[in-house]
Parts: sequence; C-alpha cells; structure tokens
Amino acid sequence: MVKNKFFIIFIVLCLNFYSNNISFAIEDVPLINKYPDYAYELTGKDKHEKFNRKLFVFNLKLNKYVLRPINTLWGSIMPQYALDRLQNAYNNINFPVRVVSCALQRDFKSSKKEAVRFLANTTIGIGGFYDPATSIFKIEPCNEDIEQALGYRNVKPGCYWVLPIVQGNVRDLVGQLLDVPLRPTSYIPFATSAFFINSTTSSQAGIKRLDEANADPYEVARQLKGLDMYMKINNLDRKAVLAEKETELNTININNTSENMDLNENIQSKLKADINLDNYNPQGPLIDSMRSALFDNEKVDSSMWSETSVWNRTFKKKLKITSVNIDKTRPNYKYRYILQKDKTAPLAIIYPAFGEGILGDKAVRQAKILYDEGYSVVIQGSAFHWEFVKSMPQNYKPGIPSQDAKKLRIVTSKIINDIQTRKKCNPSKKILIGNSFGALTTLFVAAQEENENTLGISNYIAINPPIDTFFALKQLDKHSQDWKNNPADIKLRTAVLAQKIIQVSQNKDYRNAKYDSVSLPFNNDEAKLVIGYVMKQKLYDVVFTIENCSRSKKNNLYESINNMSFYDYAQKYLQEPLIASGQSNEQISYDASLYSLADFLQNNKKYKIYHSIDDYYVNAEQLMWLKRQSANKSVFFSNGSHLGFLYRKEFLDEFKKDITPPNVLPINEL
Repeated sequence: MVKNKFFIIFIVLCLNFYSNNISFAIEDVPLINKYPDYAYELTGKDKHEKFNRKLFVFNLKLNKYVLRPINTLWGSIMPQYALDRLQNAYNNINFPVRVVSCALQRDFKSSKKEAVRFLANTTIGIGGFYDPATSIFKIEPCNEDIEQALGYRNVKPGCYWVLPIVQGNVRDLVGQLLDVPLRPTSYIPFATSAFFINSTTSSQAGIKRLDEANADPYEVARQLKGLDMYMKINNLDRKAVLAEKETELNTININNTSENMDLNENIQSKLKADINLDNYNPQGPLIDSMRSALFDNEKVDSSMWSETSVWNRTFKKKLKITSVNIDKTRPNYKYRYILQKDKTAPLAIIYPAFGEGILGDKAVRQAKILYDEGYSVVIQGSAFHWEFVKSMPQNYKPGIPSQDAKKLRIVTSKIINDIQTRKKCNPSKKILIGNSFGALTTLFVAAQEENENTLGISNYIAINPPIDTFFALKQLDKHSQDWKNNPADIKLRTAVLAQKIIQVSQNKDYRNAKYDSVSLPFNNDEAKLVIGYVMKQKLYDVVFTIENCSRSKKNNLYESINNMSFYDYAQKYLQEPLIASGQSNEQISYDASLYSLADFLQNNKKYKIYHSIDDYYVNAEQLMWLKRQSANKSVFFSNGSHLGFLYRKEFLDEFKKDITPPNVLPINEL
C-alpha cells in the first residue's frame, strides 16, 4: 500500500509538470536582430541553459516512456466527450484559486463572476460537468491563478530552472505551491491523480509534436510558454482586454491593406486569371495565404476519441510511419504512407511546402483527397527540413533546387522500392505532387526524370511554385523583417496575434467556410509576424542540424540565427561554396530558377501547374513568362496568394480531374 502511494505521488508530480509546462523569467531586452528573439524577449536570459537542456531531454523521455502509456490507456477507456466533462468538472471544483487570485489583484468584479459561474455550473451544469455559465448565460471564465497574482504584486520572476518532474521560474513554482491548498481536489489523492491524468491526456498530442516536429524542442517550448505566460499576465484571454489592446496597437492598418489591394489590381491588369474565385473577398496576398489553414474540409482528424486512444481510427491515425536509409553514417529518413487494399492501385507521392516535414497538416489533408480517389499515398518531407538534412550525407546543404531534386529522387526511389518489397505493391501508375518550394523541386525532378527515368512517374502536379528562388527568398526576408518598424511593442503585438489565432482555431465558422467568402480577423502586420515566426523557426531547425548541434547541450546558435536572413543563409551555405568552385552569382541564380527549365516547360506534356496571380513569392513578369512557357499546362487563379486557395471548390474540382485515374471510381462512388 505504501508503494502504491509513492507511485501515485510520483505520477501526480509528473503530470503536474506537464500540465503546467514551462515558465521563465521575463526581462526587457534591446532589439538589435534581424529577427526578434522571442525566447529571450518573453522569458529573459536563460542563465542555466546547460543544466536545463539536459533535464528537459530527460523530462521528454519520462513523458514518452512513463506518462504517455498511462494517457494512452486513459484515452482508450474514456471517449473525448467524457474527457471534456471531467475537465469541466475539474475546472469548476477548483474555482477558489481563481476567486482568490482575482481578489488579490483587486479585481472583485471577476471574483464575483467566478462565484456566479461556480453556482450556475454546479447546479444547472450538474456538478460542473457542463458549462451553462458560458453557453447559456454568456459569462466568460477568468483563468487566473496565484502566479498571476504574484505578478500583479510585482514579484520578480527569478531564474528559470528545469528540474526532474517540475520546472519553472521561482515565481511560477511558488505560485504553483500556493495554488495547492486552494484546490479542493488536492485533498483527495485519487481524484487528484484522475483529474491530472485526464487533463494531460489531451495535451499528449502537442507534447509529441513538440518533440518530433522540431530539431530543438527546448527552444520552441521556451518561446511558447513565455508567450502563454505573457498572455495570462496581461489577461489577453479576456475578450474585452484583447479588444482594448488591439485598439492600443492600431491593429486595423488601413494603409497596409490598401497597399496590398493596389498590388493585386496592378498584377491583375497585366495578367488575366484562367479561373475566377467568386466571392473570395481578398484581404491582401499575405493574409490570403493564411487561408490555407482552412483546408480541412476532408475532416482528417474528427473522432469521438482523443488522439492518444487506440480506438481513434481517423485518417490521420491510419497513416503509418516507417523509414529508409540514405547514408549508412546518418539516421534513417522517416516517411508516412497509406496503402489501398488493391496492390496495383496508383501511387501518389507528396512533396510538401517549404520547411514542412511529414507531420504537416496540409499534406495530410491532400493525402485524404488522393486516397479517396483510389490512390495509395506517400508523404515525404521538404528538402528544406531538418529531418531530411539529418538523413543526408554530412556535407549536404538544402536550397539549390537542382541539387535538392537529385536528393529527393534518391529518397523517393528508396521509398518506392521499400513499399514494393515489403508490401508487395505494384502500382499501376505513379504521380508526384508538390506544394510551394516542394512544387519547385517537383518540376526539377520532372526535368531530370525526362533524361533519366528512374522513378516511373507518369504525371507531375506543381502548386504555387516560386519561379526565381533568390527572388522568393528576398520576398520572404522583406516580410519577415518588417517587425523592426515597431520593435518596442513586439511582445504585446505577438501576444495579441497569438490570442487571435487561438480564437480563430476555436471558431467553427471559419472551419466551415469551404466555398463562400471568408474574412480572417488579421491585418497585414500580423500576417507578416506569422510568416516571419514560422519561417525563421524552419531556418533555425535546418541550421541547427547542419551545425550538428545537440538538444541536450548549450549552444549560441539562436543568437546567430536571429541575425541571419534567408538570403544570408543562401550566401553562407550555398553561394560561397559554388563561387569558390568557379561559378558566378548570375549562373547560380539562373540554375536555381525555373528559367533554367524553359525548354522542359515548353516541350514536356506530363506536368500541370496551379498558381495564383497574387502570389507574393513571384511578380507579374515572372508569371507572364511562366504562362508563355507552360501555356495550357498551367491554371492561374484570380486570388489565393500562396496556397490560400486549397480549400476552394474551384481548385478541388480541377485538382480531382487531374488525379482521377482512368477506369478507377472514387471510393464514394463505389
């Protein structure tokens, strides 16, 4: 019995660590970089990084081998509906933490709201299993704790530590300790364990993705937790406060919107679209590109079970992961796949967008469309992705499309052979589909395969390929570094944007806007921040891998990355070695563009290009050149910018025409 008690306490402590995640000290830091150092800005200087990294890696392993199996068992017993009800009950029971925190902050109005919410949810909500306070009475919760009260009282954050099982800055750890006596669940050990297991079950998918999708999850965790704490301290999860901060920041930037609309009209006056997207309601190329997140109409992850459950049989969970070896001295390369029962079914290979790995959501949704049309599907990662780089020979540096295409062909060939050998498949045909920079390398693969047919690909589809690589990199840097125009309020701007993204992700109206017009609640500056953050992280991961850094050892890489643009990367890792070998800048730039494939684009008939005339990675002259070369082998949409038309019916109808194999009926017609 004593052993069981110690085991329960151990598990509770572990779960407490992961439910609260990570907290850090916050210090004001002067902004001098090309990119903002979000971890530094939001969490302060990491004085104990060497020690913290080792313990962080230990805690990830602890989660993987101890906590995740427990959560998997729990999630397989309890359907998602039951998990949600228990989480509601846990939140309701522990209302004293919120009431006291609000009172300590002299926010007596919120204390009263929490008391009313508790009364409503306990009675009408049947002990708190339901939340009528929100759904019926429209009383929003105030997610407060003692750590926020300490922050209000100007208690300094202190140093950040990662320890076995628990971690945080001094203020955060003290706040967690003071929360305990205010939680009624703390006095019932079994209930404490059950509630913590329940709450962490839903977070396992995020922890797993943090671990597997990032070359350096420690740095990402610092950023995300620092951002989360900043939003909490500033009450940005409250709609009234968020609206007030938006007004303060002048988030509705009319000048920027007008500038982009003028750009759209200028391009459209020079180049006519093949297909008009009716009722698109464009907001500018940058914001429109964010609409690719709406591309979820295939419902790839909707289930009554949590993602950890063994009973979850959504399409995303049906995708399997295996690997092939490219270089004996390097780790195997992972890929995802799903096969039809028919061993002769056609095979589709997907090259995802710039910097995306095999876990990318857009590739999964695209795979669902292909699978429903009768294809077996393989998802590879982008050549510009850290896992791809890690599996390549030591001296490989991604970014030159012709060289990336050669490596991709080797990987694709090994994957096809692996599937044919292990699964005894003999595909009747094979097609290759690329998105963004994956589309650019797709066309280079097609041109190389025209001379050396090693893969047996019958058709190639390229969606929004950049035309000039170095032009695209300059465009990316231009938007990513625009934050320096207003550096003083970068933390607040980022936090406001993050909270708005959370609200959009939880709003079903956006998810259901398949074909009709939809307006995203962002402005041009916010779109630039999103693009800058996402792309900078992809660059960080690749350089982290090239420089052979370790997750568990301290490094100063993020300091240099914050001062490295994509064009700087190209110069250091791509251009300088080629120039040293005797090539000129002009020749390097030409070889890295579709201009070098002019003859192929004119004469080959096995490819199809989808583009939009307001894509910010290209300009009007480049698109007109591409149209002259490709003629009817390309389809240009009136709007959508970069991948922002993937959810539209007009695109899906055209795409399905191209991929429907002859003599094969889609699954929904069988």
